[in-house]
Amino acid sequence: MIDLQAKALDLRRKIVKTCYLGRAGHIPPSFSALDIMTALYFGGILKYDPKKPGDENRDRFILSKGHAALALYNVLCEAGFFPRSELNTFCKPGTIYGAHPTPHIKGVEAATGALGHGLCFGVGEALSARMKGKNWLTYVVTGDGECQEGSNWEAAMAISKFHLTNLIWIIDRNKWQAGGKVSEVMDLEPFADKLKAFGFDVKDIDGHDYDQLIETLKIDRNNLPSKPVAVIANTHKGKGVPFIEDKKEWHSKIPSNDEFAVIIEQLGLTKEEFEAL
Repeated sequence: MIDLQAKALDLRRKIVKTCYLGRAGHIPPSFSALDIMTALYFGGILKYDPKKPGDENRDRFILSKGHAALALYNVLCEAGFFPRSELNTFCKPGTIYGAHPTPHIKGVEAATGALGHGLCFGVGEALSARMKGKNWLTYVVTGDGECQEGSNWEAAMAISKFHLTNLIWIIDRNKWQAGGKVSEVMDLEPFADKLKAFGFDVKDIDGHDYDQLIETLKIDRNNLPSKPVAVIANTHKGKGVPFIEDKKEWHSKIPSNDEFAVIIEQLGLTKEEFEAL
């Protein structure tokens, strides 16, 4: 049995190393969504084969909040889709590993980062599975700030109309967006009630608790839920590093060398251990 907490700590360290090498990326949004992705890929939930990334029967994972690419890339790398030597080219000239994911990268289903597109793409994948008589599942992670986009609510109507119980919508509810607190920029409340009104079975969980994540996200593909599922995963932006946690200015900030030193220390590494990653 994989120790998911230890796996996530290792991935947080590697996310910081990837950012350090490329001097690009969004660390806090990646950290808030990381435990969700760790549970999906290493908690026995997603069906995938890194040696056959295009296998039609694979489950689909779509990271709609594409600015958390640092998390997705490191998870996919750890899962065996590509070597770390490739990922170490992150945001360098000529690389395919840009600040937002594209399908040029093995394991990436859709180009995302223009917010509000991923859930719509997921609707297409879920409908495709039904039309083909396949039992793959589609998991979509959106940000909460991203839920201010009207395209998500159009997708929510489609999920309800077509009764897409083979799609699981996960909201990374870290309560922040680039411009500040979600509640101040454009409040979503009463969020759960709105989702219920759209026909969803809403699960409100701790997005950093692996017991809750696995219990909620593990769906029996041969006995689908009676209603479409929307998971409000309550998280913290920058989770795991108090220096950057829940601080607006860190949304897309690239640390200075001194700030990297603080982050590395709070992740329990020496400078030498960090360089050896």
